[in-house]
Amino acid sequence: MYPFAFVLRMRVTQIVCGIATLLMGSVALIEEKSHFNMGMGIPAGISTVLAAANSIYCSRGFDGYQPPSCKTQPWTKLRFLGPTVRIAGIHIVLWGLATGLLITVSINAIRILLTGQTSSTISVLAAIECILAIAIVTALLAVVWIDLRYNPD
Repeated sequence: MYPFAFVLRMRVTQIVCGIATLLMGSVALIEEKSHFNMGMGIPAGISTVLAAANSIYCSRGFDGYQPPSCKTQPWTKLRFLGPTVRIAGIHIVLWGLATGLLITVSINAIRILLTGQTSSTISVLAAIECILAIAIVTALLAVVWIDLRYNPD
């Protein structure tokens, strides 16, 4: 049986971490005086919240089982992306954008932490944004693993 409650908790975790990333990015943008290094948390947080909210909206727990729109062998392996090709495409775009921005935030954060030439406030914000990005991606991987394991096809 599909563990909808756990998946919903992971999606809510992603939304909360996305909002926190947005807030940390806003503080970093103000602290860095309009340099958009750690301010990348703003678009990363927004895209994460949008992707997770869309994933909740299209989740199996709300709309029940839908037969796949493509029954050909190669496409059934990608059923975890969504019940239809259109929903799968939307998920790919939203989560691809969110993941790309989270990777950018993590790279900027690690670069700031390794150089150590910034203020302590920026260093703390970089560490927090890096932890939030790791939490979001870990929750995403957990949900993908569950969807692959409990694929009804």
